[in-house]
Amino acid sequence: MEISLLKTLLNNISSFFHLSSFENVISGLAQKYFQKTKEILKLQKQILDSVVDCEIASNEMLNKSFAELGQSINELRELFVNRQPLSVER
Repeated sequence: MEISLLKTLLNNISSFFHLSSFENVISGLAQKYFQKTKEILKLQKQILDSVVDCEIASNEMLNKSFAELGQSINELRELFVNRQPLSVER
């Protein structure tokens, strides 16, 4: 597996985790979804760290999947960062 691609994916996951340090960015219902996503990504990160450590052979299908996952994580991070609180009109 292409190690640089995996390291990029791991960096994307770490970047997502750093959002938790900005409490004003994530609140309410978004916080609930953020925490659940973070739990899932923590599990995936452990697996990916092991793959990087083992330097498993390249697999084109896995590389494509990891690239797509990395893109999805970046998009999700952007959604949380750019999220606007819903306002209720009275």
